[in-house]
Amino acid sequence: MAAKNTDSTIVDLEKNEVALIIGEEEGSMSVRVVAATEVAEGATDIPAPQEITLALAMRLLKDPDFHDEVLDWYYEHQDDADEEEAEE
Repeated sequence: MAAKNTDSTIVDLEKNEVALIIGEEEGSMSVRVVAATEVAEGATDIPAPQEITLALAMRLLKDPDFHDEVLDWYYEHQDDADEEEAEE
């Protein structure tokens, strides 16, 4: 459930969820990763959801063409999602 105020939106994450937050600041992309539970400092293993989300965030920040590829993929598959909704 999300609650809005004038400055931000609050999103409640389940204990096992991680959010990738993508924004825009002064024409540049901003990326944040927020986990519902923190990984202990000095941990040798990072849970898969955090690891995947961090990898996506790093790729978005370091590979300028990646976000274009993601958008292309999204637009190519948007019709698939529309068809699935129509079937339900």
